[in-house]
Amino acid sequence: MTARISALKSLLPEFENILHTFSSSSARFRIVRTVNPSPSVALKTLYILDSSFNPPSVAHLALATSALTSAAYNEATSCRMLLLFSTHNADKTPSPAAFVQRIALMTMFAEDLSQSLAPSPHDSSQSELSNVSIDIGLTKEPYYTDKSSAITETDPNPYPSNPKHIHLVGYDTLIRFCNPKYYHSHSPPLSALAPFFNAGHKLHVTLRPFDEDDSSSAEFGTVADQQHYLQRLKDGELEKAGFDTAWAGHIDIAEPNKGLGVSSTRIRTAAQEENWTGVGQLCTTGVAAWIKDQGMYNGDTTGKKI
Repeated sequence: MTARISALKSLLPEFENILHTFSSSSARFRIVRTVNPSPSVALKTLYILDSSFNPPSVAHLALATSALTSAAYNEATSCRMLLLFSTHNADKTPSPAAFVQRIALMTMFAEDLSQSLAPSPHDSSQSELSNVSIDIGLTKEPYYTDKSSAITETDPNPYPSNPKHIHLVGYDTLIRFCNPKYYHSHSPPLSALAPFFNAGHKLHVTLRPFDEDDSSSAEFGTVADQQHYLQRLKDGELEKAGFDTAWAGHIDIAEPNKGLGVSSTRIRTAAQEENWTGVGQLCTTGVAAWIKDQGMYNGDTTGKKI
């Protein structure tokens, strides 16, 4: 781990330069770094994990591995993962000075994800996944629909085969994705989703586990409540707002993973309290080590400084 931390520290000046160049350019998307680089000419599916999380947790690892594992038997050699960080967030004020650290966290997470996909001595079922390329990218777009268009309209196109995009999200993100308030410039508002779905892109939604002792669970309801939400989309509940019922067929549901109950606030609080055992339980190995080494979130459980 010491070698990994040292190597990442040496990359920080490069990340800072990339951020400055990207911010001052007209580009809407840029790949910063790739773990397991390989040609993307035959790429069929691009899995995209929004990386606004601060910091990455085992919940995000669960989102990524769940999708990749389900693809293992039919498209492992023609899929790719993109960890995508937006320098503009629809709900939060950005803090540019901390963006370098966010890229560093994404880099550690990408390496941890790659290691988690390596086959164990007793299980070779993930052998194809061990070589999946994981890109770390930047975009200036805050909304999922615009993120996909930013990728496909980049010149030169980093993914020339024009793969379908599958955004890996939690149930809370699905709710925001389908919330008309974010698309007030369109009429009806959810017609803004048409370019995304008409291009064949999809959402892979992992449901949240229900915990009656967790107050945040009440906001999203039971697993059955969450499944019913998708049925309501199919039944036309948001049709007047512009949501085409056929689009619900582009939304895949995955059963909840216990790790999805992990919140970033909980991790930041553990780090502030120097509860490194707790941080290690909530984060992947490399991410936890980087947080400790950098003294991240000291006096800042909100994450606004990072």
